[in-house]
Amino acid sequence: EQRTEPSKGELTRQTILDAAIVRFGRDGFRATSVADIARDASVSGTAAYAHFPNKEALFDAALDEDAAAVIHEGVSHVIEEGHSSEEWRETLILTLVAAVERHPLARRVLSGLEPHVTDRVVELPAMQDLRKSVADRLRRDQEQGLVRDDIDPAAIADGAVGIIVSLLMAVLQLGSAGVAVYGPGIWALFG
Repeated sequence: EQRTEPSKGELTRQTILDAAIVRFGRDGFRATSVADIARDASVSGTAAYAHFPNKEALFDAALDEDAAAVIHEGVSHVIEEGHSSEEWRETLILTLVAAVERHPLARRVLSGLEPHVTDRVVELPAMQDLRKSVADRLRRDQEQGLVRDDIDPAAIADGAVGIIVSLLMAVLQLGSAGVAVYGPGIWALFG
């Protein structure tokens, strides 16, 4: 398999996104300008606008990038085949809580500090990928006889991810004391 190096434009776009995640995560949407982000990324404002038509588009792309990183970091090792059916379901919320702590923009949004985008969190491409990964793992577990065969994996994945996101938001806003107690019980609702 041949790997191609990213183009200069792709590298510039990624540099802008990385700067946007940090700046929006630290200062928030309202207090941040595209000029601030361009300066942090060591690019011109024109370069930033060449990749993102406006501040809202840059914020949305940065949020999805940071959310995707949380999901990849928190889920990739849990949903893989090597973990037992019970193990991945019981630890999914715990790994996501740990991962979100290292991602400033995702943490800010899930903490309720950007209310203008809270309702869009479930529609992020990264969240769609998470629902698909959970549904795929549930299907594999069904094929192995580890999960009831009379449930719809896609519907269960949608419900479980919705509850997990709600629990993540609660943990970030109220503290993590209940996650170890209530997190594993999420799956009992669907099992």
